[in-house]
Amino acid sequence: MKQPLNIIPEKWKRTGIVTIGGLLIGAGVADCLIAMNSIDLNQIARGLTIFSAGLTILVIMDNSKTQKETEKLQKETQLQMERIEDKLNALHQSQQITNSQFLEIKELMQQTNSET
Repeated sequence: MKQPLNIIPEKWKRTGIVTIGGLLIGAGVADCLIAMNSIDLNQIARGLTIFSAGLTILVIMDNSKTQKETEKLQKETQLQMERIEDKLNALHQSQQITNSQFLEIKELMQQTNSET
């Protein structure tokens, strides 16, 4: 299966979406300020809706970015934990070998003591 052609880099996509969110917030605030002069409730409601849409876009983008960073951190932590587990296993094996060698030396010393 072919990968889709990625013409627009991820950074530019994010920048474009954040810009649109910012423009919507600005347009919503401007619409509300203009409506304050004429006390037009419909225009104020429209401005608040536009503002809300822009704010929603920015919150979703921030959550998406945070989620990706969290996933990356979880993967790094998992790799570190696997490395630590490998080191602990190696240390445990080394300790078992040392214990068996110690017991072997102890037996040899007991044999030597019993022969004399």
